[in-house]
Amino acid sequence: MSSTVRTARLHYPLLETAGAAVTLALTSGLLNAWTFAQVGTFATVQSGNLLSIGYFLAEGDHAKVLLAATSVMVFAFGAFVCSIYVLWRARENRAYSAEVLVFEFIVIAIVAVLTATTGISGWVVAWAVSFIAGVQGNAFHRETGMLYGNIAVTSVVQMAASLVGRALGRRISDDGQPHLRPAGAYLVVLIAFLVGGGVGFAIDQFWEGASLAVAAALLLVLFLFAAADRGSVDPSQNNPTP
Repeated sequence: MSSTVRTARLHYPLLETAGAAVTLALTSGLLNAWTFAQVGTFATVQSGNLLSIGYFLAEGDHAKVLLAATSVMVFAFGAFVCSIYVLWRARENRAYSAEVLVFEFIVIAIVAVLTATTGISGWVVAWAVSFIAGVQGNAFHRETGMLYGNIAVTSVVQMAASLVGRALGRRISDDGQPHLRPAGAYLVVLIAFLVGGGVGFAIDQFWEGASLAVAAALLLVLFLFAAADRGSVDPSQNNPTP
C-alpha cells in the first residue's frame, strides 16, 4: 500500500472508520434482539415493521397495527430531530458525533435500568429504542467515505454482492475503482449486525435487559473515543462525519 493511500485513510473521521461502523452495527443488532423478542417489532428495520403492519391488518389485529405503526413514526421522529440537530451544529461549525453518541448512551442506559428495576411497558422501551435508532441512522452512515447502513443492512448486502461482481467482471468492463476492499468492509458490517442480534438473543435468556445494557456499553466506548478524537477529516468530502 502506498504512503499516499495510508495517509489518506488516516484523514477519515473516527465515525467513518471500520471499527466505528462495526460497533454501530453490533449495537443495532443488540437493540433489534430486544424489541423483536419482547414486543415483536424491529428496533431499526422499519421495512420489517411496515411488513408487520400489513400482516397484522390481514389478521385483523388492529392493536398490533397501531403499535407497529407507532414504532415507525417514532423512528422517523428520531431521524427528523437528529437532522435538525446536525444542521444546528453545522451552522455553529461544531462537531456532533460525541454529543449524539452520549445522548444515545444515556437513553439506552436509562431504559436498560428501568427494564431491570421496574415494570415499565415493553412498548415504551421499544419506542425509546426506535427513536434512538432513527437518530443513529441519520447521524452515522459512512465508512471510509462510502455510504452504508448500520441500522438496516439490505443495502449493505446489495452493495457487497455488487462490488464482488464488479471485481470478478473487471475484464468485461473496468471502472478503475477499488472493489474488494469496500466489499470486505460491507461484509464486516453485515457480520457485526448478525453477531449483535445473536448475542442479544442469547444473553437476554439470562436477563431480558442484557442486550440493552451491552448496547449502552458499546455506545459509551464509542463516545469516549469520539470525545478524545482530534484527527483531521478527509478533505475530498464536502460533508464528512464530524
